[in-house]
Amino acid sequence: MSFFKDLSKKITEGVQDATEKASELVEVQKLNAAINKEKNAIADAKQQIGDKIFAMYQSGESLPDILSADLLTITTHLQNITGLEAKIREVKGESPISAPAQPQAAAPAAPAAPAAEVAVEIPER
Repeated sequence: MSFFKDLSKKITEGVQDATEKASELVEVQKLNAAINKEKNAIADAKQQIGDKIFAMYQSGESLPDILSADLLTITTHLQNITGLEAKIREVKGESPISAPAQPQAAAPAAPAAPAAEVAVEIPER
């Protein structure tokens, strides 16, 4: 009979340990989800900052020189997109005149001289 009491005790302890571990895992999962939510909020805020800085660049406002290379990279990618969209219209046989106007990226602004203003919509978040 002692054998069954010991077995019962070990099973009960095992179930309790498993329950505690499961509770820990659930709590850790909740905390990790909260961390990921905070990281996503940071990423969204950074995206909004970037959108605002790029809008300032396009309107000709002077910005720190450290941003010049990155802003020029974005401008180059926008120009590439415009060219690729023109090729799509060409493949589809659409007239370039009938296609909606494509945004033109501004040339990099010199620190003292603002670049010409270009209308490019930057989606709000």
